[in-house]
Amino acid sequence: MDPRGSISVSSALRYWGCTIQAGAQICGAFGYAEDPSEMHQGVAEKFLPLSFSSLPFLPTDSSADWGRALNSLNQNTKGLLRNTSKVYPSVSFDSAQKSVTLFMPGFDKSEIKLYQYRGGSELLIEAGDQRRVIKLPPAMQGKVGGAKFVDRNLVVTIR
Repeated sequence: MDPRGSISVSSALRYWGCTIQAGAQICGAFGYAEDPSEMHQGVAEKFLPLSFSSLPFLPTDSSADWGRALNSLNQNTKGLLRNTSKVYPSVSFDSAQKSVTLFMPGFDKSEIKLYQYRGGSELLIEAGDQRRVIKLPPAMQGKVGGAKFVDRNLVVTIR
């Protein structure tokens, strides 16, 4: 993404949310800039808990010097490209509170629809163009008592 463009950043956040809804995981985010010192900390904060790093800008009007581009990567970027083991759970269950927390980056409350199926054993989350079924653990099955959207998370309470 281009960290200087709000539309580019918003699109990247949206793609992240759609990827999570599709059941895949993302382990890092990259921004490109002609001068890596231009990277804004505010953009990196929008992608927390993901690691964020910069890539060199490669012009499209001429052939890229891949050797120079790869040598210009900083250690943080090289580490992020090598390490794919740092993934964050998109769904967490709290049986003590009888709640399900779904991480939904890139979406706001108005774009999320929640349905309940199979006698309270499954939740269907619809966000963007993705649907996702969440099977509830046996101890947490029941009717939805409420749902709220807090800090990029949909928190569903089960009665």
